[in-house]
Amino acid sequence: MTGTTLDVILIAALVAASVPTHGLAQEPDSVVADTVPLYRLDGVTVTVTRTREEINRLPYAVGVLGAAEIRRFDATISLAESLVQIPGLFANNRYNFALGDRISIRGFGARSQFGVRGIRVIQDGIPLTFADGQSQLNNLDLSAAGRIEVIRGPSSALYGNASGGVISVRTEPAPPVGFGPDLGILFGSFADSDTYQKLDLSAAGQSGALDYTSHLSFFRTDGFRTHSSAKYGLFNTRLRYQLDPRSELTAVINYQNTPEAQNSSSLTDSVAAVKPDTARDIVLPPADCPPDPGFAGCQDLGEEYDQGQLGILYTRRLAQAHQFSLAGYGIKRGVDSRIPFTFIQLDRLAGGLHAKYRFAPASHHFSGLTAGVDMDALADDRLENDLDSSGDVGELKVDQHEMVAVTGLYALTGFVFNPDLELTLNLRYDNIRFEVEDHLMDAGNPDDSGNITMDQLSPLAGLRYTYASWLNVYANVGRSFQTPTTTELSDSIGGFNEGLRPERATNYEIGLKGTAAGRVSYGLSLYQADVKDQLIGSLAPTTERVFFTNAGSSTRRGIEASVTALLAQALTLTAAYTYSDFSFDDFETDAGDFSGNVVPGVTPHAFYGRVSYSHGSGFAGRADVTVTDDYFVDNANESVNDGYVVVDLRLAYAAQTPRFGIVPFVGLNNIFDQRYNSSVVVNAIAGRYYEPAPGRNVYAGLRVQYR
Repeated sequence: MTGTTLDVILIAALVAASVPTHGLAQEPDSVVADTVPLYRLDGVTVTVTRTREEINRLPYAVGVLGAAEIRRFDATISLAESLVQIPGLFANNRYNFALGDRISIRGFGARSQFGVRGIRVIQDGIPLTFADGQSQLNNLDLSAAGRIEVIRGPSSALYGNASGGVISVRTEPAPPVGFGPDLGILFGSFADSDTYQKLDLSAAGQSGALDYTSHLSFFRTDGFRTHSSAKYGLFNTRLRYQLDPRSELTAVINYQNTPEAQNSSSLTDSVAAVKPDTARDIVLPPADCPPDPGFAGCQDLGEEYDQGQLGILYTRRLAQAHQFSLAGYGIKRGVDSRIPFTFIQLDRLAGGLHAKYRFAPASHHFSGLTAGVDMDALADDRLENDLDSSGDVGELKVDQHEMVAVTGLYALTGFVFNPDLELTLNLRYDNIRFEVEDHLMDAGNPDDSGNITMDQLSPLAGLRYTYASWLNVYANVGRSFQTPTTTELSDSIGGFNEGLRPERATNYEIGLKGTAAGRVSYGLSLYQADVKDQLIGSLAPTTERVFFTNAGSSTRRGIEASVTALLAQALTLTAAYTYSDFSFDDFETDAGDFSGNVVPGVTPHAFYGRVSYSHGSGFAGRADVTVTDDYFVDNANESVNDGYVVVDLRLAYAAQTPRFGIVPFVGLNNIFDQRYNSSVVVNAIAGRYYEPAPGRNVYAGLRVQYR
C-alpha cells in the first residue's frame, strides 16, 4: 500500500469515527484514579487482575502509571520512556524499529530477539499477544494512552501463557464534550543529520449514548545509526455505546502500516565503543556495500509490515451481583523481513473469543467469583528463501502453514476472614496445540508436517493483611509457564522442534505496600522463581538463525522497591530499585557446562530516580537519572555489557486560553553524553552482542488541545 493511499484511508477513518451524535453519555466505572497522584494510591483501583480491585489490597506486585507519567513530557516513541519507573521491569530501547523494544519482567522475556516474549500485553481489553505467546507492539499507541497497569510475577494463573507478567494499556477516557480535537508535533535529533518527526492528531468526546476517542499518528526517522531509518502511520479508535442502563458495547479498531524499518543489527564491543552510530556491514543495501565488507556481502536487512485489528467487547450487568462480558477480536498481519541470509514472508490471520462471568454478592466473607474461557488462534503462511551475497532472493527453503489453537479456562475467588485479612485463589488450565503443514516436499525435502500439544495447570494462592493504610502485607505462591513461539519452535529445515518443552516456573513472593499521610506511596517485594526447562536461544554460525534449547533449571531471586513522595508543594520524588540474582542450576549443552553461571541479559542492580516540579503558573520540569550495573551477555559469562549512568531533563509550560490549552515542551536526553549500550542480543555470534544508544540528544514538541 502506498503512503498516499494510507494517508487518505487513515484521515477518512478519523473523520468518520469523530462524527458526534446527540446528548451526553456517562463514563461507566469512572476512571477517576487516572488523575490521582501516585503518592496517593490508597483507594486507587486497577482492572488488569480481570476484576476491579484496590491496588493496595491485592496480594501481587502491581504498578500503575497515569497519563501524566506517560505523555506529559515524553516523546511517546518507546515504551522504555514510561516503563523505566516500574521496578523489576526492564524496557530497553533498541533504537531499531525493525525489532522493537526489548522488554522483560523478572528476567522473563530477556531472551527475545524481536517482539516481546513471556509477557501478556493488552490494549483496551484486546490482547496484543498472539496465541503462541508472542507480543507485537506495533499497534500500541502511547500518544493516546491514559493509563498503564502492570502485574509482575506469576500471571499465568490469570492469563495463561506468560511467566513474567501482564502489561495493560488503556486509552485516555473521552472528555465530556461533543468534539475535542488535539494536535501534537514533535521534532528530535540524534545528531545534525539524524532526526525524527512525529505528528499526532486526535479527536474525542461524548455525545448521546456514544463516547469516542480516535487518534492518528505519523512517524519518520533517519535513525540514530546507519541503516536504521523507519516510517509508519498508525490509527487507533475506541467507540463505546451505552445500549441501556445495564449494558454497553465497545469497538476497538487499530491499523499500522510500516513501509520501512531498517535493521542496523548489533555490533562488537570494539566497534560499538568507537563508532556507535554505525551498522554491521552485512545489513547495508548492495549499492552501499563496502568493497571488502569482510562478510558474505550486503543484504539490505530490515522489514516492512502492516497490521489491522478489530475488537468488540460487550458487557452486561445481569443483576445487582452478576455481570457478563464477551470479547471477540480479529487480526490480519503481513510481514516481509530480511534477516541475515534469509528472506521471510509471513501472512497471519489471528483472532479469539473471550467470555467472562462475575458474581459479586453483598457478603462480608466472600469477595466474589470470576470465571471465564479464553479461546485464541492464529494461522500463518510462511515462506523462507535464501538471500545471496548480493541481497538477491534465492532458493525457497520453507513453505509451510502454521496453526496454533489455545483454550484456557480460569476461575478467581477470594475469602475475607475479616476486613483486614483476605485469601485470594486463582486457577487456570491451558491447552495449546501447535500444528504445521509442510508444502515443500520433494526428493530432497521430507514431509516436516506434524503437531505438538502442550498443556498446563496454573494455580496461585495469595494472602493479604492490612494493618493500616500505610502497611499492607502480602504473600503469594503460584505456578506459571510459557511455551515456545512458532518462530522459536522452528527446526533448521522446516517443521517444528518436537524436543522443545515449555518453560515452567514455581514462584514465591512476599511484599509490603501502602500510602502514608496522603504524601508517600511505596512498595517492596521479595521473590524467588524456580524455573525448569528455561528457553535459551543461540545463533547458528552459518545461517545466523536463532534456535532454542531447554536449560535444565535456574533460580531467580530478586528485590523490587519503589516510592513516590510529595516532598513539598508541587515537588515530587519517584524512585525505583531492582536487585536481580539469577543463575543456572543445571544447564549443559554441546557448547559447554554452564551450571552455576549467571543467567545473561539482566543487570543485577538497576535504579531509577525522578524529581518533578509543577508550578501553578504552568511551568513544569523533571530530572531523571537511570543507573544500570554491568551484566553478562552470554551463557559462558565471558562477555559483559558495561553499566552506565544517564541523566535526562524535561521542561514544559502549559498556557491556557478560553479556547485552547497549549503546551510547548523540550527534552534533553543523556545530558552528560554518556557512551553506553542500551540493549544487547543475548548469545549473539562473533561477539556482536551490543546495541548502542545515542549520546546527548534533544527533542522539542507542542501539544494543542481545543476546549
